[in-house]
This record gives sequence, C-alpha cells and structure tokens, in this order.
Amino acid sequence: MKLHQLRALVSIHETGSLQDASAVLHLTQSALSRAIKELESELGITLLVRSNKGMTLTEYGQRMLGHARQALESVRRARQEIEDMKGQVVSEITVGVTPVTALLAPLKQVLLAFQQKHPQVMLRVLEMRPTQLLQHLRDGLLDFAMTSQLPASTVGLDWQPLCRLAGAVVVRKDHPLRHVKSLRQLQQATWISVDPLGDAQSQFNQLFQGSALARPRQVFECTAMNLAVKMLIDSDAVMPISEPALGHDLVGLSDLSQHFHKVQVQEPIPDYFINLVCINRSYLTTTASQLFGMLRQSLDNATQQV
Repeated sequence: MKLHQLRALVSIHETGSLQDASAVLHLTQSALSRAIKELESELGITLLVRSNKGMTLTEYGQRMLGHARQALESVRRARQEIEDMKGQVVSEITVGVTPVTALLAPLKQVLLAFQQKHPQVMLRVLEMRPTQLLQHLRDGLLDFAMTSQLPASTVGLDWQPLCRLAGAVVVRKDHPLRHVKSLRQLQQATWISVDPLGDAQSQFNQLFQGSALARPRQVFECTAMNLAVKMLIDSDAVMPISEPALGHDLVGLSDLSQHFHKVQVQEPIPDYFINLVCINRSYLTTTASQLFGMLRQSLDNATQQV
C-alpha cells in the first residue's frame, strides 16, 4: 500500500472522476487508474465503480477512504513537524468545536493567548455538530476537538474529560406551558433539536431516553443554532440547551435568559460532557500539543473555581 495509491483514491472520491482527479494531482488518467488497480489487486477487493454519477466508492472503498485520509494526514503532519523544527514552515492547527464548547470563555482566552505566543502558527477553528466532529477526527481532518457529547463508542479516539455543563429545557417567556412540571406534559408540543434526530447520543434524545419516555412526534431538526434560537423566541416550541448558553449573545440579544423561561421539570436533564478528543495525543505536532495542553489546563482551572 503506497501513498500515491491512497492519494488517488481520496482525490477520485472528492472530485468524482478520473479526469478531474488527474487535473488536481497533475497525473495522467492512466497513471491514476493504474494506481487504483494496483491497490485493489493488493487488497483483493473493488474500491471504485463507474456509474452515471461518475466514479463512486464501493462499501470496501468507503471503509478504506477514512484510513487513506488518516494516513495522508499523518504523513503531512509528520513532514510539517520536522520542517517546523527546522524553522522552514509555518505550522497549521485545525481544531473542531461544537456550538456549546464555542461559548466557553476559557476557549476564547486560550486561543488569544496562543496566537500571541505563536504568531507564526496558522490556526483554524471549525464549528460543527458532535457527530461531525468525530467523523472529521477519524478522517484526519482535525488535529483535535473540544466536544460536548459522549459517543456510543470511544474506540480509536483519545478522550480527555474536562467538565460538565448543566442542561436546561427552555421555552419563550410567555409560553402557555412554561409552568408544567413534567416532560410528559410537553410531549405533545413542538420541539427543536439542534442535533440530527438520528444521533442517539444527542441531548434531545438522551433527555427522553433517560426518563424512559417516547420521543415527541413533532420535532423540528435545525442544526443552525442561531436560527433555532430565533424560532424558539417566536413560537410555542420547546428546546434543550446548555445553561451557559442562556447568558450569551447568540442572536443579537445580550442575555437570552431574559427571553426564555427554564421549565422546571421533575425528570433529570442530562449534562453536557465537555471533552478534548484526538486520535492519539502522541501524534499531535509540538504546537498542537501545546494548544491541547493550554486548553486542558485552562478548563481544569475554570472548573476548580466554580
């Protein structure tokens, strides 16, 4: 298994055709085709098939794609680490955050401090849902992530627990059901979930699973946090949210707690579990490892002061 074969697989998948992949990689189509055939022969499987949509991955190819991306990213980071040590390249760090962790004050403070200390580092922060973060990590597209949700399986990932954030169930201030005492009384209401409904570990699903209650039938899935909050303000919907988010300006409002009412239900509301996660801490570049450590220390200190 060779790097040029893995590059060919990834590029053909991303472009959808041999012709476009050859332009991206500056190789002939025959060279790319030969690289894929050699890889398929070595593995004894078919990775790509032609269809009316172009070149598509088989089931084997889909599984191989993640490993290929990881391998290529690992090589890129290894090369970057050595060149960085020699002072010949600008380091790049890509960190993933969720809408919940993006609101944590220590995150902003650490990023500003890190930029001042390492002005030569190109820093990227990408916000996405927890399930997307983990997939990007496994695909080698992130150095590490700060997530707000525990997955069903942590296999293949290095987790560093940081803290918990309290969850809340909120409605608009004058909602007709704002004084109910049980989730059962809210099951017929329209709910908003900012995570995909198929994500069993989401705050929304855990809220009802933890109380052995059926999920409400009327659920609006909206992964755009600002839009979800705006719709909550102007409707009779109900939504789970982290308590720290209530004190932030998400939609041009200085304090969301002034616009929402926390419903005091008797059922337990699950916490948001804040974790730093990567493939393996020993694989992080020197600068990425420093940022990882600064975030860990800052969150630990913040938790001790609460």
